[in-house]
Amino acid sequence: MQRKTKAWVCVDKHKLGTWRQAEALACSWLKTYERKPICLPIWCRWMPPIIFKFLPDFLKKMSVHELGREVPEIIIAAGRQAILVALAFRESAKTVILMNPGVSTKNFDVVIAPVHDNITGENVVITEGALHGIKNRQLVFPGYLKNYSKPRIAVLLGGNSIHGDYQEHLAIKMADDLKTLLNVNPNFMGGSLIITPSRRTPPSWLKIFEKNLKGISYWIWDQKSENPYPDLLKGVDAIVVCQDSISMASEACITGKLVLIYPTGIKKSKFNVFYQQLFAKGYAQPFSINAALKNSPVLNELDKVVTVLEKMKILAT
Repeated sequence: MQRKTKAWVCVDKHKLGTWRQAEALACSWLKTYERKPICLPIWCRWMPPIIFKFLPDFLKKMSVHELGREVPEIIIAAGRQAILVALAFRESAKTVILMNPGVSTKNFDVVIAPVHDNITGENVVITEGALHGIKNRQLVFPGYLKNYSKPRIAVLLGGNSIHGDYQEHLAIKMADDLKTLLNVNPNFMGGSLIITPSRRTPPSWLKIFEKNLKGISYWIWDQKSENPYPDLLKGVDAIVVCQDSISMASEACITGKLVLIYPTGIKKSKFNVFYQQLFAKGYAQPFSINAALKNSPVLNELDKVVTVLEKMKILAT
């Protein structure tokens, strides 16, 4: 019988994408856990970890007192404020950190970081993509999408972020490129687009798509009904992902299908490092009108990380 472990999953309150990564790890590794959305007092909320680390213990305890007096055995932490929580409890709980903590990794038991974070250490587990809980065998393609002609291409839209805004001229170009792909490339002729926007996608993009995709078969999620993502990945033959979403690109790569990365003009180096290693290992390729319809290797980082953690015997020490 597996030993039950009292665990907290601590993530900055409004970081939805980060929550998905942290809970995917907790569900697969620990099974049971308590969610702890983190919103620290203003006086320490933006304090750099390297400074917080050297605060007197009474100040550290004061910063996290709203989390309760009971101390967990394990803390999975992700996000600027959640890192401070892990630092506050590091003497009494095992700490597992997702992504670059912004302070020496020696302060924690394990740090799980993507390759583009460019950190190393004896306790660092490097991943090639973002963690997520999508399992191919659990996906069920929605029945109402089965009438759309094959080959079906999923289009996963990102949106405005600190890395850049989605301008309307980019929507026009992307719609035109997708339409050309279906009209010119013999591998995709007669196919359909299954398009799902994210919460960051500008509404104007969807209007542009509806106007510019006339004449081909397509479906766009209306953002009012239930979102068929990620289940729609089950019944498509290829996936186009916007460059600005490392998380969705990682999720697409678990399918073993053709994954095409559409450029959105992001210049930040971490995106370039991430996609170059995906391209080098064949998990994905840059978007091209002439793309061949073929399968790709499966990228499953969650199972790899859980296996490593089990070998490290974090729960047993």
